Amino acid sequence: MSGFDPKLLTAYQQTSYVALDGKRAVTARIMADGGEIDSLLEKRGAAELVFVTAWNPKSKTASQAANDAAHARLTDILEDEDLDYIPAELRPATKDWPVEKGVAIFDLPPFDALQLAEMLGQYAIVWQGQGQPAQLLFTRLALG
Repeated sequence: MSGFDPKLLTAYQQTSYVALDGKRAVTARIMADGGEIDSLLEKRGAAELVFVTAWNPKSKTASQAANDAAHARLTDILEDEDLDYIPAELRPATKDWPVEKGVAIFDLPPFDALQLAEMLGQYAIVWQGQGQPAQLLFTRLALG
């Protein structure tokens, strides 16, 4: 993974990926029991979801204004494509990195989600299907 710092792998694995479903926060963790997400998927009538952020492309800290603009671009794309999504947060295990704003997108195939993330300068997405643990999937930016 030439453009990707392998130390980030641990940080990604320890992050909590939180879908904000109204007043309820539903958490996914890499390779952990996916029961909370399963109930959210069932409620939404969906088979899978992906967590995507536009913040801090290539895992380099960006300004609040740049992050806000990138997030607005992401939500504009989702609205233009008429995709079903809810707000999300990526909450790191340590205070070394800020909480990132993102989205949880329902029934967007992983390949399409990876293309979207790559377009936004991201190294990875988190995918979870019904009855499965969350998985970290890398874009070509991380692999290339």
